[in-house]
Amino acid sequence: MRTTTLATYTRFAALLTAVAAACTGTSYAGDWEHDQQLAQITELENLHATFHAAVSVHDPVHGDSAAVITQRIREALSIFADNAVLTVVSTTASGGNYVGNGDPDDPATCPEPTGDTSAGGKQGTICTFFKYLAGGLQAANKFVSLSPAYKTKFVPVYEDGQWKSSVYFECHYFDVSLNPATGLPFWTAKSHVDLDGEARKIDGKWLLTRVTSGAVGIPIP
Repeated sequence: MRTTTLATYTRFAALLTAVAAACTGTSYAGDWEHDQQLAQITELENLHATFHAAVSVHDPVHGDSAAVITQRIREALSIFADNAVLTVVSTTASGGNYVGNGDPDDPATCPEPTGDTSAGGKQGTICTFFKYLAGGLQAANKFVSLSPAYKTKFVPVYEDGQWKSSVYFECHYFDVSLNPATGLPFWTAKSHVDLDGEARKIDGKWLLTRVTSGAVGIPIP
């Protein structure tokens, strides 16, 4: 009887050990996945920061030089994949599709906009948009772009051996040129748009692959 009881206890203890090990393994796996996702979100936030720094004036007093603006355009383009697509939903001349990346010093890859704002048309490359149409990157404008953190969202997932993520953030542009009467920035609201789409991690770097931009309202949480 004692032998039978001991054998039963031994089997039960072994079962508890196996269950504990399985649970611990699941916990570790869950923690690892959570940590990996947080690490990817941090990298995506860097992409977000790069974009807003690029589309904001660097010298609000004198305005940026042509060389600085060109560098800012390059920085904005650096977060887009080579074959990325940007669709601007607007009734203005900036509306339309922009396909591919581009070089602001190369007219072949950064042509002037075609004026085709139709749903299936092509205005040029993403470089076309930033160089010729984006308000924050025009020499005459002294805009800064602010982005409410509580509206920003990334959901990175690892599928088929690659990281990808939905992307959403808003850009609220303000004119910070100086008011001659006060010497302070005007802080006049100029435009309010979002950027909604997808990014992928390509060769170890997060890049926007397909995004849409359109007007948004007051950024209510």
